[in-house]
Amino acid sequence: MLRDTAIVARHTCVLLGRDPGTLIAYTVMSSVLMVVLHPVYERLAAPGASGVLSAASGTAVMFTLLALDVAGEQLLSERDWHTWDRLRASSVSRAALLVGKALPLVVVFLALQALLYGEAAWWFGLDLAGGAWRLPVLCLLWACCVASLGLALGAWLRSRGRLGAVADIGAMVMMGLSGALVPLGGLPGWFTGLAPATPGYWAVHGVQAAFRSGSGYGTAVAALCAVTLAAGALAVVRIVAFPGRR
Repeated sequence: MLRDTAIVARHTCVLLGRDPGTLIAYTVMSSVLMVVLHPVYERLAAPGASGVLSAASGTAVMFTLLALDVAGEQLLSERDWHTWDRLRASSVSRAALLVGKALPLVVVFLALQALLYGEAAWWFGLDLAGGAWRLPVLCLLWACCVASLGLALGAWLRSRGRLGAVADIGAMVMMGLSGALVPLGGLPGWFTGLAPATPGYWAVHGVQAAFRSGSGYGTAVAALCAVTLAAGALAVVRIVAFPGRR
């Protein structure tokens, strides 16, 4: 299984490398937007909270969510190119196929988050040591969560148009409700009740908790793990139950 996973992962890396435009655009846009929005986050930050941390975590969550369609494309494109049947006919297991597709995406999403937190530390003096080991673990879980959600969308949706619509609308809704776009303190009160229903909220909340010596951190970790496993299970069910359906 490890060999099969490595082969699929290498194939996915080649595909991502051939068309990196979207990921490059998201990387540049997120770096610029964090600088632009930083003063807004500083003004809206709760008393005692770090505005730069809110800006970094919000921007990181925002642009990984926008990359949901990039993750979904990794399965959908195989159907468009009529290579899906070849993969199913090979000896590669469904688990190896999904893990091989997910691993490069996780690395990409981790790199995007690392860039933004590094930028926050360099430009705005964010003390990354305050997050200790909790910050990288949370970033890894969030990267896995987004990759799983994207692959589930790619497994269930039948066209690029549907994928783009569902991924973009879903990302915008989650960005708004999670406090990634604007801190929840600056939004209507009813947002607070809906926010925990979105994985983005737990990503933003988890990063904040990582710098507060773990207060609420475990809950955020559990929530992200649950969403990741649920999305992965949905992708597996789709592939196993309806393997050739388009």
